[in-house]
Amino acid sequence: MSRSNEGKSSMQAELTLSPKDLQTHSWSQDGLHFGHPLSPLFASYMVPAMTEGTRLAMGALKAPLRQFIGKIHDGYYYQAVVPAEGDPQAIMKAHERVLEPLMGRQHAVFQTIVEEELWPLHHEIDQLSDGIQTFSDAIGALTRLQAIYFKFWDLHFRVVLGRATAGLGFEQVYHAAFPDRNPAEAYDLLLGTMNKSLEQDRALWQLATVSKANAHVLLAFSADKVYPALLKDPLTLEFRQALRQYLDIYGWRTHYVHEFLHETWRENPEYCLTVLKGYLYQEFDFDAHWQSVVATRERKVDEALAQIADPTMKATFRLAHQNALEAWSIDEDHHFYIDAMLPARSRTLLLKIGDLLVHGGVIEVPQDIFFFYLDELLETLDGEKLSNPRDLIATRRRELAAQFDRTPPPQLGLAHSPEPNLIGTRVFGEGSPGLQGATREVRGFSASPGRHVGPARIIRGPEEFFKIKPGDVLVCRNTAPAWTGLFATVGAVITETGGILSHAATVAREYHLPCIVGTREATRVFHDGDRVVVDGTKGIAVVDDG
Repeated sequence: MSRSNEGKSSMQAELTLSPKDLQTHSWSQDGLHFGHPLSPLFASYMVPAMTEGTRLAMGALKAPLRQFIGKIHDGYYYQAVVPAEGDPQAIMKAHERVLEPLMGRQHAVFQTIVEEELWPLHHEIDQLSDGIQTFSDAIGALTRLQAIYFKFWDLHFRVVLGRATAGLGFEQVYHAAFPDRNPAEAYDLLLGTMNKSLEQDRALWQLATVSKANAHVLLAFSADKVYPALLKDPLTLEFRQALRQYLDIYGWRTHYVHEFLHETWRENPEYCLTVLKGYLYQEFDFDAHWQSVVATRERKVDEALAQIADPTMKATFRLAHQNALEAWSIDEDHHFYIDAMLPARSRTLLLKIGDLLVHGGVIEVPQDIFFFYLDELLETLDGEKLSNPRDLIATRRRELAAQFDRTPPPQLGLAHSPEPNLIGTRVFGEGSPGLQGATREVRGFSASPGRHVGPARIIRGPEEFFKIKPGDVLVCRNTAPAWTGLFATVGAVITETGGILSHAATVAREYHLPCIVGTREATRVFHDGDRVVVDGTKGIAVVDDG
């Protein structure tokens, strides 16, 4: 088996940030999407797919960026942004010409991609899993999965870039129409657009409604482990059937979206039930809330249009708003079909191969497979033996556990540009003010207005969702769709990463929750139980010691 001089496999060496890489580019740790270290096998699929997927998508869209280059440092994902070569103005005009025919029909185009490209590939992964009987089958499946990953992430960036362009385009038109206002207020006029995350939340609320009507189900929810308690009581059968229907559709959520390591909700319903439990002790009505959000948006749009006197500007405003509103759900929808469902389905396939390796005496448990790099795994299946694979896996398990306890440097390599672009600010939160003033205070971007006072709950992952009580202030590094069920329970949200178009910000606005994002160090500054005053309008949160 080929190894580098440092003892790394060829793929590990290729994925790892090298001294040459550090001298060539500026590397940013993407804590918004990859706020955790990656297992070797997941990195083997994800990092090349990001690099190649962006190259293909940006080229097809004639984008101002040539690609992202992904690398790993101490387990964490870093990326360099490579601009397209040529005259920036000419490139942007070419990019706009490509996207212009999509405006106003992006959602329909995305649905076609889902039906004609994504679903067939998902079904192919299932078929690959069902067909694994031998090591040769496994080699073929692993190789095909890599090609599928490349295709998914090519499609990923094709759909998200157009959606972002529509949103930022409306923000610019809003600013032109109302130059004295905060241009970020434009996004208030895009609320109330149903998407897969909100659809899942509504279905969860409906499950909670069913739960409240069954005393036996409520009794099971009082147990430390809810699902075993449900299984023991035959009078919970109807609820369990409804739960299974929910999980069959929406159960692709995991601890960390971008990873193979963790159980899905389909595998272990306890995660879903922990979130559902939060709905049981409050009178939240999703449909009533949703109708209010839509009505408020429509009123604000009418008011804005009434305040624009110039007919040309009014027509431009109306068109830009329609284009953005039509595309807005794509952000959460693509996450459902690509970011979450792809690794979740792949996990089933990989565990099937893990079973083969266990039966072959190569590894101890199927989950050990995630600690191989892909080239090591393929060569092992092809008969080339790793020396002491169990020792290697044990070492990598320890390394990954240690990496979770570290805080990765935000920047490596060449000096980072001090002037973040609009996408960097809105999505990734670049340029956030971070800590200022008092040591028990954080500042970030105002993502959703309002004021709330409540106890802080530091949540590092779904395994800690049980800590959340109604009215708590959710404090975390970032959120993903698996977290959205908490938004009906908490009173405010504070994240360390992201901008006003990040997941946490977008969903918090839908729930009318005060939200501050990009605070950088909130999980360090605040502690569980601290009484925190959250001012989502100003983007400031402080401990109330009085």
